[in-house]
Amino acid sequence: MKKFKSALFKLAIVIFVFGLAACSGKTSGSPQSAATVQPVDSQRSLTVDGLERTYLLHIPAGLDGSKPVPLVFVFHGLGESAGLIQQASGFDGIADKNGFIVVYPNGSGPSSGQSWNAGKCCGYALDNKVSEADFVRQIIADLGGLVKIDPARIYATGFSNGGLLSYRLGCEMADTLAAVAPVAGVLVFDPCQPAGPISLIDFHGMSDTTVPYAGGGVIPGLGEPFPPVGQSVATFASLDGCSGNPRTDQTNVFNHSVYGGCKSGSSVELYTINGIGHSWPSQYIVPASQMIWDFFKAHPKQ
Repeated sequence: MKKFKSALFKLAIVIFVFGLAACSGKTSGSPQSAATVQPVDSQRSLTVDGLERTYLLHIPAGLDGSKPVPLVFVFHGLGESAGLIQQASGFDGIADKNGFIVVYPNGSGPSSGQSWNAGKCCGYALDNKVSEADFVRQIIADLGGLVKIDPARIYATGFSNGGLLSYRLGCEMADTLAAVAPVAGVLVFDPCQPAGPISLIDFHGMSDTTVPYAGGGVIPGLGEPFPPVGQSVATFASLDGCSGNPRTDQTNVFNHSVYGGCKSGSSVELYTINGIGHSWPSQYIVPASQMIWDFFKAHPKQ
C-alpha cells in the first residue's frame, strides 16, 4: 500500500510539473497571438496644459504588434466634433483595409463651439492660446503604451478649422509629422518655419464661400480675409525647396497641380475640385480620404 501511495505521489508530481510547463508555454503564447494588437474603438482623455482633452481612437483588427504602424490624425471643423469628422471622412474603413491607426481629436471650448488654434483662427482655442502641438505630442505618447507607432509615418489631415490646423502643424511639427493634408483650409499661421521638409497635399472646392479658393471672406473673430489657397500651397513648395511652377493636369472634375524637385523626397500637391463648396469631398466625386492615405503612404519621413 505504501509503495502504491509513493508511486501515486510521484505521478502527481510529474503531472504537476508537466502542467506548469504547459501553462508556461501557454502564457508566452504563439508568436502570432503575442504579436496581435487588440482592435479598439474608444474615447481617451488627457490633461494637457491644465485642460482636459479627449480623442477618439480607432485601432483596426489584425495589426501585427511586433511591427511599428502608421498613425493618422484627423481634425474636425469649427464648432464640430471628432465623431462628426470620423463619419464624414470614412477613415476607419480605409484604416481597416490598409493597417494603420486613426485618431480623431476633439477641439477645446464649449461642446457647441469646439475649435482649434490655427494661428489667426479660431474661437476659444485661439482666444486662450491653446497649444495644439502639445496635445498632439501627448496623444502620441499616450498611444505608445498601447501599440508601436512608426515615427517615420505620422500624418495629419483636417477639415476647415482642422485644415487650417493641419497647415500650422506642418509649420510647427515637421520634426514629427511626415506629411499633412488640409481640406478646405489655408495657412493662417506666421511665421511658418518647419524644422525640415514636410510633404503637403491640399483639397479645396472652387465653390467654397467660407474659405474662398481665391482668398477673401472673413476669418472668424479676426475680421481679416483668408489668403488664397494657391498662396498657401506655394509657401510650402518654397519651404520644401521645390523647383519652378507646378505641373497641372485637368479633368472635368478637378485640377491637379504638382510641384517638382522638392527636397528629401517631399512633395507638394493641390487638388482644386469643381462644383463643391465648403465640405469634405464626397467619395462619389473625389475619393479624397483614399487619395490622402495614398499620398501619406508614398511619403514617409526620410
